Amino acid sequence: MSDPGGPMPHAIAALASHLMRILGSVLMVALSTSSAHGQAAPLLADVTRQVEIGDRVRVLRVDGTEIRGELSALEPSFLAIDVSGRPVRIDAADVHEIGVKDGVWNGILIGLGAGLSAGIVSGLVMTSPDDGNLRGASVMLVGAVGLGLGIGLGVALDAASAHHRTIYGPRPTAPASPIATRGLYGATIVVRW
Repeated sequence: MSDPGGPMPHAIAALASHLMRILGSVLMVALSTSSAHGQAAPLLADVTRQVEIGDRVRVLRVDGTEIRGELSALEPSFLAIDVSGRPVRIDAADVHEIGVKDGVWNGILIGLGAGLSAGIVSGLVMTSPDDGNLRGASVMLVGAVGLGLGIGLGVALDAASAHHRTIYGPRPTAPASPIATRGLYGATIVVRW
């Protein structure tokens, strides 16, 4: 008569545990990839809530060409862009991605923080703690100059660069693949955008 707690039931239990981990990993991967790939691109009609006529836009067509200009019309089936005074009509089926020109507010905020910090540090370095009120006035003056220069430089750099916020097009995906080797169970996930 064999022992019910012998080596065979333990081996079966270990194998069942490994199979459950693998099955859990595969299920996790299947759910994550189906949710990543199951998201449909927004309808062109939905873009109207994110952009206004007159905004500077960048449209990437399906064939890879890019058109930049001012949005002059937006309908569910097409959009029109004013490029150097000439309207260019693009059918919705030809649109791969739409980006709206980003404002200069982030440049203002970055410049404000960097300029003010540099000004305050410069004011502190230029004076001695023994200078009393002169040190405070110096830190305030140099800090204000740094603030103004930082904001101006931040706005100039931000306006010169072509930042566009994508409002229509492919969304970031996270394809995943299971890992199941001896002693290691899980998934590898790659995020692209």
